[in-house]
Amino acid sequence: MNYFFKKLIFIFLSVIFNSSIYAKNIFKLNDYQCIESRKIINKLDVYISDCGKKLNKIDSYEVPVDDLKIDYIFSNNLKNKYNIFLGISYSEDYRDPLNRFNYLNKYYMIRAYECNKNNFCKENEQLSNFFGSGGDIINSKKIIIYKFPYSTKSDLKNELNSKLFKSWMSGSLDRGIVLRKTFINDVNNFTPEHVGYLIKGDKFKIKEVSSRWLNIVYINKNGRMTSGWIACQDTTVCN
Repeated sequence: MNYFFKKLIFIFLSVIFNSSIYAKNIFKLNDYQCIESRKIINKLDVYISDCGKKLNKIDSYEVPVDDLKIDYIFSNNLKNKYNIFLGISYSEDYRDPLNRFNYLNKYYMIRAYECNKNNFCKENEQLSNFFGSGGDIINSKKIIIYKFPYSTKSDLKNELNSKLFKSWMSGSLDRGIVLRKTFINDVNNFTPEHVGYLIKGDKFKIKEVSSRWLNIVYINKNGRMTSGWIACQDTTVCN
């Protein structure tokens, strides 16, 4: 009898424990839609459901660490399309070999998906690329020298109402002017290595936007062309 009682308590606590963990992997979008994530080692599978038994897989993500998770979700209608945004993160301990910089804890991936009324979703790659990926970066003195712009839900929601995003969505974002000296990088992220720089007053054409970095083409007075990524905050595009 004592053994049976202990077994019942063990089963009861196991159910409560597992239920609480399971609940942390379910995000309610609205009264009829939920997002569910299931983690297996370094892989995270994400599903959309009717908040009941019917699940449709949205995507899978795989990274070399075991703490991959959804930080936030929300939905938004853009150009009469229903989009779901996911803010996904994992720990990043990369350090520059020359000890000049290091990621601060988290690395973020922002993904956008167009979904229909039957809960079938496909990635909106243009939107995903616009928001991009990245993380906060600190220098050797542990001072933040670059901050990823979409680490929170409010950051991303604010961007959807920004001049930058509206101009990009309308297709009118095609050129800009440099406000202060800015370095040209070969990646859309902070890096100590540069392929050149622009100075105040330089005019450029925009090819792409990602994580508030601009992929630009600049032609100087001698006709020499330079292309790469510059920080949007150093231009008229984000000011």
